[in-house]
Amino acid sequence: MTVVSLLFIRWINVFGGLSVVVFVVCIGLAIAAIALQVRRYRLGAVSIRAERGRPTPWAVLFLTSSVCLIAVLGIASVIKITLD
Repeated sequence: MTVVSLLFIRWINVFGGLSVVVFVVCIGLAIAAIALQVRRYRLGAVSIRAERGRPTPWAVLFLTSSVCLIAVLGIASVIKITLD
């Protein structure tokens, strides 16, 4: 997500202010994903010690939606650059 955000900053001359918005959104998603992974790791370690694991569907949903959002932004940017 960080790499994608930096690529959009590189294309600021093509996308203008939109690239800054995408940069901020991608950095925010990266920070949130890292924070969720740290929390999930700690909960997982406790569950392993207690021999009770439980799935975390919200984390999977968040990461999946983040990846899909970044994919849509990438496809849209390629289409915009191609058509311009």
